Amino acid sequence: MRVNAFVMLAAVAASSYACNNNSAPLAPAQTVSASPTLSTPTPQSPVGGQTIASLSATLTASAATSDVASYVPQYRFQLFNAANALVQDSGLVTAPSWTTTATLTPNSQHTWKVRAESQGFFGAWSGAATFMTPDPPPAYRGTIGNWQACAGRVATDLVTCVWDTIHPADSVGDLEVSKRVAWLLRGDGAGLLIKNSGDNVVIWQGYSFSASRICFADGHIFKIIGDAGPGGANTPGFSDNGFVDLSLYVPAIDPSKP
Repeated sequence: MRVNAFVMLAAVAASSYACNNNSAPLAPAQTVSASPTLSTPTPQSPVGGQTIASLSATLTASAATSDVASYVPQYRFQLFNAANALVQDSGLVTAPSWTTTATLTPNSQHTWKVRAESQGFFGAWSGAATFMTPDPPPAYRGTIGNWQACAGRVATDLVTCVWDTIHPADSVGDLEVSKRVAWLLRGDGAGLLIKNSGDNVVIWQGYSFSASRICFADGHIFKIIGDAGPGGANTPGFSDNGFVDLSLYVPAIDPSKP
């Protein structure tokens, strides 16, 4: 009886040892992604209430950094009007610079800010920067002749005919030519070209238009005024100028509209 008890105790001990040494393997360690810290960009231009040159603005800030290499900073700009209402949000852009896409209110203060974002994380908004927009461009004050008689002409011949009824001396006069050439070619899909910054931009019908180019419905643009703008020769022509995104095309608008 004592032997049997000893055997039973030994069997229990061996079984316990086997259980302790045959535990399930540990699950592999999981890698936890670090949350990035994104630095705050600093507004660089326009700032300090300066008056910009046109009714669009290119907002520029310093570059942001991330302390996690896999999180590359992108940027979001927000623009507010004089009543502090949000008027434009850039969405995410890759560079610390963004040009507004709609005509701004003339002769008015605007405020903007920017922050860095990456893969759903975002840094702090920058301090607010301000600028002023200029007065709207003047209306054309020259005499416009019988441009309708130019209908049926094509290319340079058409532009020259319309040009002869206006004799433009600046960007505003140039747009008067472009408006009429586009209108006469509207059956071919001609229209006007949105241009939000740079030289020879004229505001009309709520858009910032290129004064010297027309655009077709397929995005094909043609330069019809050479050496455009104040002090330039403002000469007529019709030269292929490549293609643009279709979002910059506006169908021809009746030039009699104010």
